[in-house]
Amino acid sequence: GAARGGGARACDCGGPRVAGVASMAAPLRIFVLELFVMLGIAVSLYTIHIESQLGRIPGYQPACDLGSWSSCSKVFTSPWAHILRHWGLVEQGSMFDLSLPQLAIPYFLLLMLYPVARRQSRHAPAAFLAVGVASIAFNVYLACILKFVLKEFCVICASTYLVNGVCFTCLVLDNLALYRQASLKKA
Repeated sequence: GAARGGGARACDCGGPRVAGVASMAAPLRIFVLELFVMLGIAVSLYTIHIESQLGRIPGYQPACDLGSWSSCSKVFTSPWAHILRHWGLVEQGSMFDLSLPQLAIPYFLLLMLYPVARRQSRHAPAAFLAVGVASIAFNVYLACILKFVLKEFCVICASTYLVNGVCFTCLVLDNLALYRQASLKKA
């Protein structure tokens, strides 16, 4: 059996099964999504802290400034750090003149709602996937600005891209699983 590696599945614990427990448990991809959503919020809050310190303390050197090859402070004080203002959509100092991490927090909070939304509406997974595609496209845009315009590397930015990539991957995997599940029900 399982102790000898005889091919038993991971959920086969050898003990009695409680009816319905396996179907109530969220898939691993949902747990990973929620973990990375919380990580995204934490990185965003840290970035807001750095932006605040850069604005208040002259000569502040954040820990994410790793040397001449990596300066998050240059990135966080660039025009692209307040993207809505940079695009001319809002005035400087308006309540909508938000920095990138201030915009990221509502996005991650929205993703936090995904496990509930996917159970409430059959259209929710596709809607969240569309938001995820837009978010990945925006990350590619920002990465291009970082590399080709600012010519910087930002470890915080790269961390955010990674977090968002993992969240998107979880959404894709969940959409595929739900699609397969729906296809099997039709058959």
